Amino acid sequence: MKLLKEDEIRQFISDEELRALYNATIEDSVLNEWFARFSFLRLSVHTLPENKSSIYYSMYYWFIQFKKRYVALMGPDAGIEQQGFQLLEEIDQELEESIDWGIIEEIENLCIQGEIG
Repeated sequence: MKLLKEDEIRQFISDEELRALYNATIEDSVLNEWFARFSFLRLSVHTLPENKSSIYYSMYYWFIQFKKRYVALMGPDAGIEQQGFQLLEEIDQELEESIDWGIIEEIENLCIQGEIG
């Protein structure tokens, strides 16, 4: 499964456009960048010239990166945990082949290992 990491996302959106997706309530610049990548993919899932599965799994990748850093900086947040479950439900509903839990596990392991793209 191809994940859209930083370089691939930059092919579709400029830094300035990405910054427009920042959340004003988030002070950490890295956290905001990851949130913006997740938001861009969510907003562009039907318009990007990429495989729909890649976009949805990439969306999950950036959400998990965001969540991991958020928890490290701010502590656990039930709302963010709930968003993660909702995102998994959305992926399961949107993908014709339904969710591949092996890919979800790989993504979570990448994030635990700290691989950021």
